[in-house]
Parts: sequence; C-alpha cells; structure tokens
Amino acid sequence: MFPKPYSLRLYVPSDLGADLGVVLDKGQSHYVATVMRRRDGDKVALFNGRDGEWIGQLQEVHKNHCLVHVTEQLRPQIEEPDIELLFAPIKKIQTGLIVQKATELGVASLQPVQTQRTNAERLREDKMALQALEAAEQCERLNLPTVHGLIKLEQALAALEPDRTLIFCNERLSGNSPKEVLSNLPSSEKWAIVTGPEGGFADEEIEMISARPNTHAISLGPRILRAETAVFACLSLLQAFQGDWV
Repeated sequence: MFPKPYSLRLYVPSDLGADLGVVLDKGQSHYVATVMRRRDGDKVALFNGRDGEWIGQLQEVHKNHCLVHVTEQLRPQIEEPDIELLFAPIKKIQTGLIVQKATELGVASLQPVQTQRTNAERLREDKMALQALEAAEQCERLNLPTVHGLIKLEQALAALEPDRTLIFCNERLSGNSPKEVLSNLPSSEKWAIVTGPEGGFADEEIEMISARPNTHAISLGPRILRAETAVFACLSLLQAFQGDWV
C-alpha cells in the first residue's frame, strides 16, 4: 500500500483550487500547530464537499493562524448516495457512536427523532455536527452529512419526500429477509432508514410508520439488537444492496 502524500486531512468551507490560499480557523490552527505539531512545508489534505480533495502545503504555522497553499487535486468530487437516517437518540456515548459510524457508512442526513420510548439527555446539535465532521475527515469522505435537531417521529415522517424510499427496521418482524426486500426494490435516488429506541417502537408508532407509502419493513435477524447496532446493520445492508458498495 502506497503511503499517503499528506499527514493530516481537514474540512474547510473555503473554495479549493490550484494555487489558492486557505486560512485555517483558530481551532484548526491550534490542532495543526500545537496538538499535531506540524510545521511549515508539511502537507495536508483539504476537502469542502464541493471541489473534491486537494493537497496543500502548510505556511505560516501558528497556534492561532495557519495558511495552506493549495497545490493539486487528489480526487474529484463524486456524488454519494442520498440516505437520510431517522434514529431515536439514546445515551450520550451511544448517540455519539451512531453519528460517527453513520457518517463513516455514508449517510447524507442525520435526523434524530423523539419516540414514545426515547429516553436520552438533551441533544447538542453543534456537538453532533462536530462528531460528524471529525468522522468525515478520518474516513476520507468528500462531503459532510447534514445534522438536524431533534423532532418528533411523526414530524420526521411527514417531512420525507413521497419519492424517498423508507426502510423500516422492525425488530418484532419475522421474515422479510433484508436480502430479498432490498435486492428486489427498484433503484432509487433517495433513501431513508428509520430505527427505534431502546425497547423498540410502540405499537401505534409501528402502525404509523408502516402506513407511510413507499415504506418497506425488514427484519434484522433472530436476535434483538441494541439500538446503535441496528443502525449500523441496516446502513450496511442498504449500502451493500442499493448503495455505493455495489
């Protein structure tokens, strides 16, 4: 395996292109100069979700200010699957794990939902956004998922576009093999997944989700999964049968 031509990878909102200069914000500058101890001349990778991934050379490295001279493109921007994740937040550490791993697995949108059995501390949208950003930097994604604030389950379902195919992970369901359901669905440009809280969905919530048009229920096997594990399992299945793992 060839070594990477850079030592760090950072998300920046700035435009990227050959011979452009990018000024890192104070937090990134502190991270680069003080935490990672990078120096003038070191190379970093930059991405912004629009212009692909670029190599840049560090200049003027200070703890409050860093300049990057952008030199060449490593990868062009590519279109990623449009997958929206509706998930019930759980305990702080596990919710952070959901944000991190869902980002690694390629979700485009993270929508926490309030269900009857949701029992979690108050969510900090800014913290979730930072967790998603850090995960995207580490897993070499070319964009960031959109992070939304907590809303009620019924509001989240109503906000889904009619042509967005919804995959319902119903832990009480027997049969409905994920392979058979997902492999036989027509291709779609818009997908969504809904997973429940610890203890599962209430009966009326199951009925509400199932009644939505363009919704397909799948089983996640003979064992009851933890809420965060169900998220990872369903995202992996969708990416394998209909996403960019195909």
